[in-house]
Amino acid sequence: MNKLVITNVSTYKAIAIGAHREMTELLNSGRRPKEDGTPGWIITFDPEQKCFKQAMIAIVFTSMWLEALMHLLIVSKHGVDKFKEYDFKSYEEKLRLLGCTDQSLLHSAERFRKSRKELVHEKAFFDSGEMKTVQAEADNAYKLLSAIDSVFPS
Repeated sequence: MNKLVITNVSTYKAIAIGAHREMTELLNSGRRPKEDGTPGWIITFDPEQKCFKQAMIAIVFTSMWLEALMHLLIVSKHGVDKFKEYDFKSYEEKLRLLGCTDQSLLHSAERFRKSRKELVHEKAFFDSGEMKTVQAEADNAYKLLSAIDSVFPS
């Protein structure tokens, strides 16, 4: 017997994709080639941080989508008890449970998990020491969403 499952997984995905698209458009419209022809860009100041905000929305909604999707897939394939066992495990562990062996996808999930945690739970003076941009991490989130969606369509 099939149960009707009410979920926001497709809505979260649409929001994440839309925010990434908006971020990319803002990023591209806010830069132009250097006038002297040398490599690099002249970046226009964004006082309202619109690009940053869209990148953060893309990351947060990608994580909401991924959590909802993992819940849906694990419960439907392995049952509620197995999901409860895996509920607080990493994205990588949940993907392995679902049969994912693609090392590049698992590495992308690990990067996403770590960067999302640093960005969403910002703690002054406790960063990883790496120089990251939220836009690059939003790009990784979008690539992860696309890769997982191709393996487990939502």
